[in-house]
Amino acid sequence: MKKIELIATDLDGTLLTDDKRISKVNLKAINDAVDAGIYFVPSTGRALYTIPENVLSLEGVKYVITSNGSAVTDLKSKEIIYKKQLDINTAQQVIEYGLDMGIMVEIFVNGRAYTLKKFMARLVEYGVNPKFTDWMEDTRTVVDEFEEILKNGTTVENINMIYTDLSKRVETHSYLTRNLEVEVTNSLGYNLEVGAKGCSKGEALEALAKKLSIDMGKVMCLGDNDNDRDMLRRAGISIAMANADNTLKENVTYVSKGNNEDGFAHAVYKYAFN
Repeated sequence: MKKIELIATDLDGTLLTDDKRISKVNLKAINDAVDAGIYFVPSTGRALYTIPENVLSLEGVKYVITSNGSAVTDLKSKEIIYKKQLDINTAQQVIEYGLDMGIMVEIFVNGRAYTLKKFMARLVEYGVNPKFTDWMEDTRTVVDEFEEILKNGTTVENINMIYTDLSKRVETHSYLTRNLEVEVTNSLGYNLEVGAKGCSKGEALEALAKKLSIDMGKVMCLGDNDNDRDMLRRAGISIAMANADNTLKENVTYVSKGNNEDGFAHAVYKYAFN
């Protein structure tokens, strides 16, 4: 087995516990990896400024992949070193379709997550898990209309759609993939995440690895859901969590323990140091 030089990990459902903490055991694994000269790269569906401070403040984090691979940011310089994002025309078509269906729509632009005032006032009614309402209120910027954000030259990292009626979710997926040049994935059983065609965590990770002169065979990836699938497929060592979607477990190197059982650390010590 090749020596691991980069570890890329999803956050929610993978590195973080369900209450959004980094356990002491996982934190030690991160620090041990960084001390061993291994790059540690959070790779998330979240926009940059919705990532928990306990992740962004880690001294060993130099790069972060956000919004399902729409951007790779150098945290020290704040420079975006890679981006693949929706143009304004395509983004508007996706947004209009979602709003016409009566579902909750969010847009991620310049590292921030925006949603409409009418959604924020009724999060649970629009399908947000009650456990996440406080987090949503803390991390979302509320606007009256998305046109306030969508100016000329603006690109959209990701569009998140949340459903109470899963038949609408199926309908949306079919419509978008048939009619628009977009990538559609998800990180929850009740949402869809829409990005630019060709945008994925895996594509962004490969671009970063190339910049760092690291062979993808020396990259280890960990994840739990559909939006992690492409980076797991490209990695030399691919780890699905015990709590992962069952289809994600089928073609990986190893299925680790769950995200509440220090599964990140378990896999890192098994493969990055052995």
